[in-house]
Formats: sequence, C-alpha cells, structure tokens
Amino acid sequence: MYIYANIDDCALVINDFLSPELFHKISTYNYKTNLSSHEENVPDPWDETLYKDKDKNITMEKVMQVTDLSKIENNKVSAVDPIFEEFFKVLINCPFLPYQKNMTIVLNYYEYSKFSGINWHTDGNHTLNYSFYIHENWDPDWGGETLIDTNRGLPLSITPNPNSLVSIKNGISHKVCCINGPKKRKVLQLRGIFFKD
Repeated sequence: MYIYANIDDCALVINDFLSPELFHKISTYNYKTNLSSHEENVPDPWDETLYKDKDKNITMEKVMQVTDLSKIENNKVSAVDPIFEEFFKVLINCPFLPYQKNMTIVLNYYEYSKFSGINWHTDGNHTLNYSFYIHENWDPDWGGETLIDTNRGLPLSITPNPNSLVSIKNGISHKVCCINGPKKRKVLQLRGIFFKD
C-alpha cells in the first residue's frame, strides 16, 4: 500500500490498497447473485442529472448500484459478508486515511457498463468519499476516468486502476467519464461522515 498521488489536497490515490489475496476475494465476489436476497440492497433511484443533461444533449447509461453492503457506525462493523469486514479492517487501519471512532462509513457496489458514467457533481455532506476499483484489469483507452476539479483550469484525471482507492474530500466537484471499452468498471463506493466528539 502506498500513496500514488495527492491531487491538490482535493483527492488522494492509494495503490495496492489490499493484499493480493483479499483483493482476489473482493474482485471475484458475485455481487449480483450473493446480494440479491437482501431486500435493503435494491438499487436506489438515481437523480437523472447524474447521467443525463437535455440542455447539453448528454445521455449516458445508468450505473447499476447495490446499496448498504456494510456499514461502520459507532465503531461497530455490520456487513452482509465477512469479506467486507476484512475490507473495513484495512480501511480503518490505513495510515493515509483519517478514522474517528464515532464516524459512519457506508459501503455500496457500483457497476458501470459500456456508455455509462456520471456527470459533474459533489457528494453532498459526506466528509470523505472513497472509490475502490475492483475490476481485475483496466486499459486506459476504455475510459472511466475520474476527473477532479481543482479550480485551476483543466481537471486532473485518475485512471481506475485495479486495487487502487481514491479518496475525495467533501465539496470537491468530480465526474466519471463514459465507459467505452469491453469490460465493466466495478467499484466499491464508500461515503464517510465524521462527527464531532
């Protein structure tokens, strides 16, 4: 595990986030089949402005989402599968990311098919937002980059490399470029809220 990039104090990219063994378990987990029996994991409705813009003539495919795989609340992990508990142990103990005992972190699964992406947005009132890329390989020509608005002109781009985690601070505008390759972009998406003591 090492810091690959610190983007203008807006976002942090950590490569080799998980051990090869745990990454293999996480990346080959059958999210659709194993979680289909959990009623609370029905995909949430997305705001259409995240993937459509009639004024700009933009239409992308909607991203598939499975919600509430796991949660940390009051320093206790609740997970639909033990592998997500293992994942949270790594996240909590990561020397590059802050963690407070009274914070809440929620884990979701996102799957981007060809022609899907997300328009410019911020992630609301969440203190930190994490994207952990779990596809097994990715060619930069397949799109799917995360663009970070640094307010310095052109945005900075992050390729969704496998086993890398991107942490984006609250209020930072970002987007996911449209997928144009043959593979699905698979992401564990985490949202964290810090609470004052």
